Amino acid sequence: MPPLPPDAPLLSLAMMVKNEEAFLEDALRSAAPYVDEMVVVDTGSTDRTVEIARDLGARVEYFAWCDDFSAARNYSLRACRGRYLLVLDADERLRGPADPRALRGHLRPGKAHPFEGWAMKVLNVQLDGTPISSFLSVRVFPNDPRLAYQGRVHNRFGSLDPAHPTIAASVFGDFEVLHFGYDKAIYRARKKAERSLPLIEQMVREHPTDAAYRYYLGRELLGLDRPRDAQIALTEAVRLGLDAGLAGNVGEYASQLLVAVGQTGEGAEPALALAAQVVERVPGNADLWFHMAQTLRRIGQNTDAAVCYDQCLASLGGESESPSLVAHKRWAVLEDLGHTLWDLQRFHNAYATFLVAAEEKPLETDGWPKLLNCLCALAIELGDDERLPPLLDALVDHAEAPLGMLFFEVDRRARRQGLPAARALLEHARTRAPRVAQDPEYAGLAARVGVGG
Repeated sequence: MPPLPPDAPLLSLAMMVKNEEAFLEDALRSAAPYVDEMVVVDTGSTDRTVEIARDLGARVEYFAWCDDFSAARNYSLRACRGRYLLVLDADERLRGPADPRALRGHLRPGKAHPFEGWAMKVLNVQLDGTPISSFLSVRVFPNDPRLAYQGRVHNRFGSLDPAHPTIAASVFGDFEVLHFGYDKAIYRARKKAERSLPLIEQMVREHPTDAAYRYYLGRELLGLDRPRDAQIALTEAVRLGLDAGLAGNVGEYASQLLVAVGQTGEGAEPALALAAQVVERVPGNADLWFHMAQTLRRIGQNTDAAVCYDQCLASLGGESESPSLVAHKRWAVLEDLGHTLWDLQRFHNAYATFLVAAEEKPLETDGWPKLLNCLCALAIELGDDERLPPLLDALVDHAEAPLGMLFFEVDRRARRQGLPAARALLEHARTRAPRVAQDPEYAGLAARVGVGG
């Protein structure tokens, strides 16, 4: 690549696409305020992708697909004229300050130039915005042919110059990239796993001691509902990562291994032994603590599971917080911990934990019926008369929550406070939710406390 001319634009968007008409417009609009040119490299679209790109002012180039994502992505880099490059995919959105100068002001050569870059947090989200996971990824870097991607699939950015093998990376804290491609419906509709699997298998054959490619293989096999094959690949990924001195994100490898174990129901003990080796060396990995806790709980080791849940929460609270699934779902850790403490009969601790989980847990998530039932039971058992009324209201309001705790409290009030108090509670609940009167237990209870039809 010849030297850039003095009047070269400052920042170019580089994007490779194929059949992205559903996503491309929003992706380009998200990046347009921050860049001087947009370059879209098409690898064989048969829909309106090219037309949309041109309508939004992008320059379209073409690349003949050769089963190599890095080759296509590197072609998009070399097609750009800017001094610096911003890399996005069509199913991603750039989110940052409204002032474009917030990004452009960083683009000046540093001490390591051109072997430098700027990372952004990539937030994997479902289409409704629910977080799935997050990680840091270098997305802005100088336009230099010695900086490129490698690997046919799940390509990795870095230096091609043996004399400068590393990249000096800093973080754009005010920017993040939203990625929708791992939404389950989208992932399956695009058949990404089927497309990627042969390429990953080839990379594993070519690089048999590379832990990352074993991990990619295991993750794709999980996506194809082949957990036993995934477990084999992920076990090897963790072992290779440990042997290489924690090469790659071995904490994530161990986490996914435990996910596979949860699906197969086999091999929990050896997987936990490997995970223990990893977490001893990277104790701040909240995801790994979480999956260890879940695995221990499944095999009945609740005391050890509670310790791991506590370690997970502690990891989320520190400066070394790992960008992960549980970083966006602390309520899920608390909810699991509460159920574990319940099973250990540590009821005061379980109640306190459930209360915090209920404050953080989104209303649209699963698990509310069981959580509300536990909260009401513990409020009654522990005599929390202040919190019990709103908890019973929440129980009644949830269409799927069992009403047993409500009816139990009506009976208890009849014995302790008299029939008027019991009638008042039952009438309040019936007025609040018609389903109360439709429950099989209602008629007999209503007759006992004197509530008319």
